[in-house]
Amino acid sequence: KDFTEFLALSGLRFGEAAALDLQHVDLKSRLIHVENTYDSAHDIVTTTKTSTSTRDVYMQDQLYTLCRRLKAERLSANIILPMSIVFFPGTKRHRIEYDCYAKYLRDNSERSIGRRITPHTLRHTHASLLMEQGVDIDTISRRLGHANSRVTREIYLHVTERLKEKERERLKGIKLI
Repeated sequence: KDFTEFLALSGLRFGEAAALDLQHVDLKSRLIHVENTYDSAHDIVTTTKTSTSTRDVYMQDQLYTLCRRLKAERLSANIILPMSIVFFPGTKRHRIEYDCYAKYLRDNSERSIGRRITPHTLRHTHASLLMEQGVDIDTISRRLGHANSRVTREIYLHVTERLKEKERERLKGIKLI
């Protein structure tokens, strides 16, 4: 549940979130330092997908509160049991595994909202929410780690079209007198 909330609030790719260690979550500056990605098929942490994927993601209030709680839980667990510094640990491996999480998300989303979603759907949800809140495309592009805003526009064309329709509806009612 926490991982799902984290992905939807941050817009990180599954591998980027799974690769996070405690030091990547900087509560003082309210930044998540995305520097790596986790390849769960090979159980290795590697560099990010592209050079623009290496970035800092600002923690808005809800994300900050979640990260503060998760970090405190991880630090207290490390005192009791000398565990790793991994932000999202796995149950079978050192880090959370894609296949296990994808199955959890698929099953729970089908039961709760009547359709199956994937971890990447949460990234799309995040971008769509930002667009609907009026966040500009360049800011969204940087937050998602896209090379440029053209990539973001192409991926989220359906959202921008829906927003244009909403704008047209608002403009319809404008009258001089």
